[in-house]
Amino acid sequence: MKQKLFLAAMAAIAMTSCSNDETLEINTGTRQAIDFRTAMATRATETTTANLDKFYVTAFNENKLNFPYFENLEFKRTEAEEEGESTYFTSEDRYYYPGDGSSLTFYAYAPSATDLGTSVDTDNANKNLTLKDFSPAKEISEQVDFITANATGSKEDADAGVDLKFAHRLSQIEIKGKSENTSYDFEVKGIRIGKVCSKGSFDFKNGTWELSEDEDVDVAIYEKVYADDAEPTKLSAEATSFMAGDNAMLLPQRLDAWQPQDLDNTNKKAYLSVLVRVTTKAGALVYPFNGDERDYAWAAIPVGIEWEAGKKYVYTLDFTTGAGFVDPTEDENKGESVITGEIKFTVDVEAWSESEEEVEVPRDPNLDIDEEDVDDPFGGE
Repeated sequence: MKQKLFLAAMAAIAMTSCSNDETLEINTGTRQAIDFRTAMATRATETTTANLDKFYVTAFNENKLNFPYFENLEFKRTEAEEEGESTYFTSEDRYYYPGDGSSLTFYAYAPSATDLGTSVDTDNANKNLTLKDFSPAKEISEQVDFITANATGSKEDADAGVDLKFAHRLSQIEIKGKSENTSYDFEVKGIRIGKVCSKGSFDFKNGTWELSEDEDVDVAIYEKVYADDAEPTKLSAEATSFMAGDNAMLLPQRLDAWQPQDLDNTNKKAYLSVLVRVTTKAGALVYPFNGDERDYAWAAIPVGIEWEAGKKYVYTLDFTTGAGFVDPTEDENKGESVITGEIKFTVDVEAWSESEEEVEVPRDPNLDIDEEDVDDPFGGE
């Protein structure tokens, strides 16, 4: 087989941000109370109306410099309205718009800082929030979607409501695989995404990330490995997801691809990897090289990474003509091709050689023959 693996990187990318109907509105009622209402489309693994039970809001009064109007206030879901599927979100401690007409600036986010594993810091002087030193969970199945929204309103906006549109602030990653190979079978029991920046701080006002530059500490490998008793994903001509419903939620960033010549990946470059077992159709184990029929090993595919916030990227790995390189974290054969060099033969058929030789037929010694007798000794005339 040719030493090549076609990677359909981002060929099937769904670059979708939040839908237009994912909108939160401030609803005041007769007393101009600050409430929120949602109408969001359902999409797998992302924060939606179906799974958003609460979020947190900090408000600043433009006329008050030293303190927030309220800070990290929790708003919970209430009962659904009779006329539709929209739901209100209200706080236990009720707040109302200032009567002097001054504006309030709102910063909303979900999930909580505790669930995000860090803190949301308030900058009173600049009327801003910062998510400090956030790192996605190491296990992909434990990662969460992070959404935020900004808006400004006053009592004049109370009756109509102020649109509070949430945006996804991380990049969603899904990895699939397929193979039309008629000689090999591929079974996958896990995926890796490495090495990517794992820490950053988010500026709510500007909607931007500042990523850590400490590569010795803040570059990570993210994994999803199936349970021991789980069935592997067997590749076929139709692309199949390796994620089992748990897509990765990672920091937006751009990274260069790992070069297999850098055996240990000392330069900390990016790649995708699958925990795979490769066998021939006849059943012979090809990879892991020194394994048995129960073993799996990591095979890496170098890939340049460029992710934007609020977009979903689907990478489809095509194993039809190859299987990548031995992962740089494996103990042996790092950087070697899993399948290398198509098995083929050159044929040279030698020409027949020809030899002539006379062979005298021996006579029967018991037969008395007069050599001068012209008669045929076999009875002929």
